[in-house]
Amino acid sequence: MKKRMAAALGTLVLGTGIALAAPGMAQAASYPTCNALKSVTVTDKLFTYQPYYTGTGSRNCEMSRGAQSDGVHALQNAIRACYRTIASDGIYGPDTEEAVKSVQRTENAGVDGVYGPKTRKAMDWPLYQGGAGFVRCAAPGV
Repeated sequence: MKKRMAAALGTLVLGTGIALAAPGMAQAASYPTCNALKSVTVTDKLFTYQPYYTGTGSRNCEMSRGAQSDGVHALQNAIRACYRTIASDGIYGPDTEEAVKSVQRTENAGVDGVYGPKTRKAMDWPLYQGGAGFVRCAAPGV
C-alpha cells in the first residue's frame, strides 16, 4: 500500500510539475541575464552605469561565466575603477569570475563568482559627473 501511494505521489508530482524539496532546502532565485547597461542617477549631478535586463528594464539580473554583453562591460569597468585591475572586454570569462569573487569576499556578499542583485547592492560603483567624467566610487547600495 505504501509503495502504491509513493508511486501515485511521484506520478502526481511529475504530472503537475510541482517539485518537492527536502526541509531546509532553499530554492535559488532565478533572474534573467543582464544584457545591457543603463545610466543610473545617484544625485542630481552624479550617475553610474550598471548592468540591466532589457526585457524588463530591471537591474535585478545576473551574469556568470560565458556571458557577453554591454552589462558585462559595465561590471568590468566598475570593478576596474573601484577594486582592482581587470580587462574590460565585455566577456565574463575566468578573470571576471575571479574578480567578482574578490568583490564578493570584500563586501561579504556570498562568494560564488556570479553577479546578481546581492552583489550589485553590496559593491561600490564608479560615479560620473557630466563633462567631468569619473569622480569617485560610491558606497555600496547604489
